[in-house]
Amino acid sequence: MAYLTRCQVFRGLPAISKIINASNSGALVGQRSLQNVVKSYSSLVSNVRKSGVTALRPFNQNSQKIGQALVPFANQLRASSTGDHVKLWQMERVVAAAFIVLLPGVLLVQNVILDGAFAALLVMHAHWGLEAIILDYARPAVVGPVLPKILFAALYAMSVVTLAGLLALAYNGPGVGGAVKKFWAIGNK
Repeated sequence: MAYLTRCQVFRGLPAISKIINASNSGALVGQRSLQNVVKSYSSLVSNVRKSGVTALRPFNQNSQKIGQALVPFANQLRASSTGDHVKLWQMERVVAAAFIVLLPGVLLVQNVILDGAFAALLVMHAHWGLEAIILDYARPAVVGPVLPKILFAALYAMSVVTLAGLLALAYNGPGVGGAVKKFWAIGNK
């Protein structure tokens, strides 16, 4: 509210400068005219405070365009504030820390359970990273409302297909660790 009051007061400053110029006509501001300016300014401030100003009118056409351009960002901020992002961030850190243990475990111990856990966590990690990229660079305000929906649908499809492929590799093939070892062995033969 104080910010809006200051903005309304500053909108009245041109009127104050007219009062000063009209009373002076180029000379130094005298004691009498300065008192009039202060009275006018204080009455302007008190009128703005009494009126309970809640919104500003645009100063000019450019400020109106800027205000309209900022509306989608404000809506996006309001929409993103509804979720619990702290828990998601903590889960991302737990998944990233789990790779420290799982990656050597998958390579050293060929186990279906370790391969399945590694596959699921790998897909989750990649999905969250790509989702953040889409949210940052394919905002509806920038690229339109359709492209982000297409990208999110493609991301979910890619995540499902990747998880299915890794789980098939873990259960029906050599496993994720075995596949990595075979891939590394290609250059040695």
